[in-house]
This record gives sequence, C-alpha cells and structure tokens, in this order.
Amino acid sequence: MYAACFILAMLPPALMLCVGIMWKVSPPKMNGKGLAYRTALSTRSEETWNFAHRHCSKLWIRLGIVLGLVTALLMWFLREQYLNFILWLLAGQMVFFCLSAFLVDLLLKNGFDDHGNKLM
Repeated sequence: MYAACFILAMLPPALMLCVGIMWKVSPPKMNGKGLAYRTALSTRSEETWNFAHRHCSKLWIRLGIVLGLVTALLMWFLREQYLNFILWLLAGQMVFFCLSAFLVDLLLKNGFDDHGNKLM
C-alpha cells in the first residue's frame, strides 16, 4: 500500500516536470488542440501565448523538481504515518499548481496591454 501511495504522491510533480520540459522544448501552437496553457490573457496574441508557455514551462520545471524532492523526503521520513498526511500532501501540491497559473497570469497582466501588445 505504501508503494502505491508513494507513486500517487510523486505523480503531480513528475507530470509538472514532464510538461514543463515538453513545453520548453516544443511549445504548443496557439490554434492547436491538446495540452496547453489557455487563459483569457494567454490567448490574446501570439506573443502572449509564447510568453505564457515560456514562463509556465520554467516555473513547472522548477516546481516539479522541488515538489518531487520534498514529496519524496516527506514520504520517506514519515513512512510510518503516510496515510495520515497523504491527502494533505496532494492538496499542497495542487495549491502550488494553481498558484503557478495565477503567477503566469499576473506576469501577463503586468507585461501586456488589453490587446496583447507588450508594454514598454
């Protein structure tokens, strides 16, 4: 049971890291389908789209590494009580995931006008 919970706990950081690397190497096309960072701010122009994916990929790579290390250490050191905190751990990971979306949108809001043109 511990192994299954460990894998479950490591899944969000691993996915964030993989998607971050994938978007850094090859960002998705704006009019394409599939996995992409689509918000009202990121879809205003091609420049905002590229900016959002560039910054989101950097953030998710860093978060994936840090959250993966913290999760692995917590799961290891608290392996006797893992059932007591596994949901809190997953909820904490999702908080960081949601915060990353707010951070990227904040960068977009501060760097671009309402039409998607870069501010000077």
